[in-house]
Amino acid sequence: MIKCFDKNNEVFNLIKDLTRRLNVEILEINIFRNKNNGKIQIVLYGKNFSLDIDLLTDLHKMILLILEANLKYSFTLELSTPGIDRKIKSDREFKIFEGKKIKLMLDNEFEEGFILESKPESFIFKTDSKEINVFYSDVKKARLV
Repeated sequence: MIKCFDKNNEVFNLIKDLTRRLNVEILEINIFRNKNNGKIQIVLYGKNFSLDIDLLTDLHKMILLILEANLKYSFTLELSTPGIDRKIKSDREFKIFEGKKIKLMLDNEFEEGFILESKPESFIFKTDSKEINVFYSDVKKARLV
């Protein structure tokens, strides 16, 4: 299994121009493959708008056309959105989810707050009572609320 956000991923490179034009972020691509067939799962996020079922259906058709024209094996394609309680899986996702409410675990307790700003090594986390600079390496768990 390839579980990634790998910018060298073939599927990512085939669909990135389409998603960029539509202002849709590719959060995750999972590829399950054996011999001549496979399953491709893509998690997409619209930063300034909701990806509803109609838009996901249209995106599925467009992405399927691109992939079928370029991949040399048969596959099924699944598109989804991150969901309200998605685990934040990479530093890159803190940037994508700027302004969103999260639950953050630094020690052994979750604390709710907002991602104010994402930086290369850290992000600003705002709760009701404080603003702190959090290094990504200090994050034990984080998820959307």
